[in-house]
Amino acid sequence: MIAAAESLEGRLHAEYERLAARVEDQRAQADRLRGLADQLEERTQRDEHLLEELAAALGVSTQLRIESLSPMLRGQRLQEVAVDILRTKWEPGREIHYKQWFALVQDEGHRIGGKDPLATFLSQVHRAPEVERTGRRTGRYRLAAA
Repeated sequence: MIAAAESLEGRLHAEYERLAARVEDQRAQADRLRGLADQLEERTQRDEHLLEELAAALGVSTQLRIESLSPMLRGQRLQEVAVDILRTKWEPGREIHYKQWFALVQDEGHRIGGKDPLATFLSQVHRAPEVERTGRRTGRYRLAAA
């Protein structure tokens, strides 16, 4: 009977170790993917700026920003709108999970662009200088102290 209990405990411990390693690998992969998404968003912003410059040089620009051509929020404009909404709808210093923040932005009637709007949102608010993450990998943010 003792041998069976020890055998079960050994198997449970081995399963624990496998699961812990898998969780660590998945977190590392999620961090890498977020980094790739950030790089792609930055490249897209540079290309949008170049597109605006080319449009102006060609005389086809009507002085509208590229964001004005689409009702979808992206890039810097998404950061600005999200931070403004957080300032007006949330108590200063109070933490908010990014999914709840995303819902606040949507509740205000805004649509977020990208293949995965939630990932686009997270990528942008993560880089907003006006906010800070609370904890490591919590998904929680708050307005940064002035």
